[in-house]
Amino acid sequence: MKRIEDRRLLGALAFTVVTLFLLGACAGEGGVSGARAGYIAEMGSFSVVAPAMVEEAAEDAEADAETTEEAAPAEPAMVTVLLDFLIHNEGSGTLDGVTVDLTIAGPDGDEKERHLLWVDTTGLTKGSQRQVAHELTDVAYVEGDGFHVEVRHPIPMEERGDYAEFDAES
Repeated sequence: MKRIEDRRLLGALAFTVVTLFLLGACAGEGGVSGARAGYIAEMGSFSVVAPAMVEEAAEDAEADAETTEEAAPAEPAMVTVLLDFLIHNEGSGTLDGVTVDLTIAGPDGDEKERHLLWVDTTGLTKGSQRQVAHELTDVAYVEGDGFHVEVRHPIPMEERGDYAEFDAES
């Protein structure tokens, strides 16, 4: 009689463990996507930091343009851009970090470049926000360029390898 009870108890325990494992796996699949959906990135401001060599080259080009009647169009300067944006958590889930899509658009509004930025969101609970400062180097900047940040969702399965927060699901 004791063996039958032990087998039943062992069977119930095994069933419980398997059920919890399957529930955890299902929650994990939607977990990162669901948590990401609650995050919002909002661009604040940006400033362009022109290296001294670029400033000198621009001054030389201006002087040359004054001496020639027909000046060639200026090449974009490779600069460092300081970005300032907010990350909000409006959802109930939390993540240690999210990948933010940064888009650089030209003066005509067409996309020039796209970058993925990892942002630490540890401790960012529902209803809270954090200011993020990011330095982007070697940007081919021209006057009139604009910057946009977003926490994109949903992320297609084939792109998830580029987003670090999905590594835990693998």
